[in-house]
Amino acid sequence: MKNMLIIKDLRDWFWVTYPDWTTKMSLNVEYITKYFEDLGYCVELTSYREFDYAKNYAGYIVLYTSAEDYCGGSKAFIEDVLVYLKQQGAVLLPEFRYFRAHDNKVMMEILRSGFEDDRLKTIHSSVWPSYEALKAAHFTEYPVIIKKAGGAGGEGVFLAKNQKELYRYAKKVSRMTNLLQFYYLSCVNVKQKLLGKKLVLIHNSKFITQNYIAGLSGDYKVLVFGEHYFVLHRLNRTGDFRASGSGQFTQDAANEIEAVLEFAENCKASIHAPWLSLDICHDGSACHLIEFQCISFGFKAMSLSERHYMREGGKWKVVEGRVMPEQEFCDSVRYYLEKCREE
Repeated sequence: MKNMLIIKDLRDWFWVTYPDWTTKMSLNVEYITKYFEDLGYCVELTSYREFDYAKNYAGYIVLYTSAEDYCGGSKAFIEDVLVYLKQQGAVLLPEFRYFRAHDNKVMMEILRSGFEDDRLKTIHSSVWPSYEALKAAHFTEYPVIIKKAGGAGGEGVFLAKNQKELYRYAKKVSRMTNLLQFYYLSCVNVKQKLLGKKLVLIHNSKFITQNYIAGLSGDYKVLVFGEHYFVLHRLNRTGDFRASGSGQFTQDAANEIEAVLEFAENCKASIHAPWLSLDICHDGSACHLIEFQCISFGFKAMSLSERHYMREGGKWKVVEGRVMPEQEFCDSVRYYLEKCREE
């Protein structure tokens, strides 16, 4: 008997889907449970609040969720549970490294640097542990993108056109997110200064810098579930360089769609995970991977799409009609596990 563990989050939700543009809800875990029980799995359903630490989960397939929270407390707790499962010999889907990259652009860029396909590395990134580390370096190429490690929807993303703006934005994104702690340490530094002691670092939240690709009107949100590719074209915010968080989507098949799909397929070959969320831009001649996520990403590109794409006979086929997110989720797990067995 094959064993599977499904872990809901601290709200008792499991991932998120969207029945419409304004409503979000949990994936139906009863559907997912029955799907895998019908395939011969013994499925256990739990949550991070009810986790049984006395049990041995060696060999279990584990489907789990991540979290995005202001100060990182929930995700830190989830990480403790996942490390425990990994240590026991459970099989995490996706792998633990991709959990670490969720809502963590520093880890995401570190993983990108290890990709063998150079086409996925045309976005050149530097990772920084603190504002002071950035100031000690020497920048010569502007404009440059600055991003705080966490956050979504374009939050904490800035474009610096010169050194003055670079330092200003870097200081902002590297400031500790817990404002109470930030102000407390600011007061500590007043005392340190009066005593002639070394100041405590208060701008040491990690962040990244990236090269800027000019002239973009938007980007593409691509979700990859098994052999199915869901695409939404996302326009930039009005008067802004950011497409993330704009809320301006279109499903029109632009003349770039085939190139975007080909590029997404290359990403899938390098990022080994059951599901993928890709932010891809096209500069008129080539595609670039802006960001990727492998867990707990938004399902809007799937839930609200009227069509999806799949490779058939070496060409891209358009499949019209909406899909059921729970079935796509389960089918992609099955597809991924079968591929792993073949390899």
